[in-house]
Amino acid sequence: MLEDLEHGVASNGLRYGFYRVESESAAICIAARGGSSFEPSGKYGIAHLTEHMIFRGNEYLEDGELDRAVELSGGEANAYTTRELILLCAEFVSDSLARVAEKLFLAVSARRLVEGEFERERAVVEAEVKGLISSPESRIYRLAHASTWGDSHLGRPIEGYPETVANISKADVEEYKASVFSPERMSLAIVGRISRLEALRVVKLFSQLEPGGKVREPETPEPRTTFLREERGIEAAYAALTLPLPPRSGLANVLARLRGVVFNLEAGATSILFKEVREERGLAYGFNVDVHITSWGSSMSLIVLEGNRDRVGELFDAMTRSLERALSGGYPESEWREGRRRLYRFYTRREAISNMERADALSAV
Repeated sequence: MLEDLEHGVASNGLRYGFYRVESESAAICIAARGGSSFEPSGKYGIAHLTEHMIFRGNEYLEDGELDRAVELSGGEANAYTTRELILLCAEFVSDSLARVAEKLFLAVSARRLVEGEFERERAVVEAEVKGLISSPESRIYRLAHASTWGDSHLGRPIEGYPETVANISKADVEEYKASVFSPERMSLAIVGRISRLEALRVVKLFSQLEPGGKVREPETPEPRTTFLREERGIEAAYAALTLPLPPRSGLANVLARLRGVVFNLEAGATSILFKEVREERGLAYGFNVDVHITSWGSSMSLIVLEGNRDRVGELFDAMTRSLERALSGGYPESEWREGRRRLYRFYTRREAISNMERADALSAV
């Protein structure tokens, strides 16, 4: 059996990690360094569309076969795209590891898509992107990034634009997938009640992946400070206050503090944003903190949802005070500080974290 954590590099360059946890389930995650920041010019949204097409038919799997295999193994699959990665994860009953791993391997190693299924899924993604644009709650996140990073790869929406998605061809996705799902750009994580032999069999399977093509490395953009405002026919105000941060390499020594700042800002009814924005001033209903950390630059955005549109100035004042308060350690009362530490331990207790979340984090390292 595994001790706690084991990691290494396969013969084809694939990075892997195993983490043994006593539980009824196991999880496997695959991360490919090919998120939206790596997209070719004008093909914005191709990474997200590629993620969708992993679940559709190819030369090895029928349409929906991956989802069926995972669900009929007592589990669920999920995938998402970031600026840096395309991630594919599944959690299932532990004795189904070999079956699920085989289907995942066939999904990521396939190089040919089915034309009719591609057209249908592209239409689904176009509709998704249009919905995100029309939703004020989604729109404010897009504006938060654009206000700091402009039209660079860190400022553009990860999902792309309707017009760019519409112009992406099946051949475009096939080429992009082959390039980014190349073993030297990938990592594999397995978490759960598994044996070392079972885990190594999965690594051996993925060691059959062959290198793909070249991928353009993006430039590092300069952050900027810009006030963006949109007028829409809605009754509420949506606001974002964004703080540019260094790239991942520059945050290594302060990540623990950053997690504490984010937690104290947004978690629970004793959080700083709850007190400053909602409880004391009644300025807005919802809020959260959106943190993006990448190799080229990072940001932290305070997001307020369903705010009072007649009190936008007060809203930004409260958000600014909240950020300043969080960066200075929060409220000075000892009861609040000790209580928040207890709450953080509760939120991060071992049983509150799923194996899929563990595998997700391990694959993205």
